[in-house]
Amino acid sequence: MTDRSRPVPSARLARLAAFGQIAGGVAAGVLGEGVRRLARGERPHLPDLLLTPGNAQKVAAQLSRLRGAAMKLGQMLSMDAGDVLPPELTAILAQLRDQAHVMPPRQLDRVLAQAWGPD
Repeated sequence: MTDRSRPVPSARLARLAAFGQIAGGVAAGVLGEGVRRLARGERPHLPDLLLTPGNAQKVAAQLSRLRGAAMKLGQMLSMDAGDVLPPELTAILAQLRDQAHVMPPRQLDRVLAQAWGPD
């Protein structure tokens, strides 16, 4: 396997767990950033807590692992011209276009054989 080669989660439960990890990771990031801002005497605002580079990195990492439609959504968001996300966050999501995980050849062969037959 190459550095970027990683099996695609194919079971529904595994994919659901990955989405749970995204939600849990973002929630932990929001909580941590909120506590930091409160400690500095600032009043935290939810959009500022959600749209952080750390959260974008967590989301990009999981979407890269999931691939498929989930990763396509992240890739489309990365092409935003600043209308939806700050440029710093779109740059992080841009990793999904050129640095995403790839399916290992062995898994690819198995998936293609199941879909199209052994030859």
